[in-house]
Amino acid sequence: MPKLGEVNFVRAIGAAGARHALDKPFSDPKCGLYLGDLGVVLGLLPPPPARVLDLGTGPGWTTVFLARRGYDIVGQDICGDMIELAEQNRDRYGAWSASFVVQDYEGMPYRDEFDAALFYDALHHAEDERQALAAVYAALKPGGVCITIEPGEGHAAASGEAVAAFGVTEKDMPPHHVIAAGRAVGFRSFRVYPRAAEPRLVHGVGADGPTFPAKPGRWRAAAGFARKTLRALLKGTRDADHTFLFGLPPDAVLRDGNVVWMEK
Repeated sequence: MPKLGEVNFVRAIGAAGARHALDKPFSDPKCGLYLGDLGVVLGLLPPPPARVLDLGTGPGWTTVFLARRGYDIVGQDICGDMIELAEQNRDRYGAWSASFVVQDYEGMPYRDEFDAALFYDALHHAEDERQALAAVYAALKPGGVCITIEPGEGHAAASGEAVAAFGVTEKDMPPHHVIAAGRAVGFRSFRVYPRAAEPRLVHGVGADGPTFPAKPGRWRAAAGFARKTLRALLKGTRDADHTFLFGLPPDAVLRDGNVVWMEK
């Protein structure tokens, strides 16, 4: 049977694994990253009580989180045992606007029902991600949005042990690939946002005063801008200019595990 690894995943991870899944994100060392990701999602979703479809919800923590925010939300997963965990989470957190369904996201029956859809770390398990996105496109109302937060390039190569142990599908799912598949099924507008990152120190003060050098003086900063401007005028721009202005080169933005927003 196709996707048997995903269907039987909870049985494969055992009681301890199931308990860890039930208590996510709080049971996981990446809890801060996960909660930061949900902050990004909340900034991109239409306001509650919009109707949202949460694809590959697993133990349902994302669905429950968004239900507690006030969304009318359906959590979907191919694994019936995961949906049982999700329903436990709904009950213990009182997330009564959440409902759950056992279903393959590559063959959903919904038509023009949802204001938004979310793939949180789930699309890269698809056998056919284009078919999954086509099913989501059909499920969205005109103007509805799909948000994906997926691993970037290199994920599949790093996931060999999981594939061997559990028989699940693991793929690279960087933004450039998601956008190409989304465009092919009809999505018409695309944006890429950075995924929530580990805390980045921007200033510190120790016993001896600030631990960072003072910012450059105005003349030194102006001279740096002038050099870059002259080179751009004479020789054209390059990726380093994007890094200088915006912090990330464009190729890295589309290769890494960033957030993709797509509109129907």
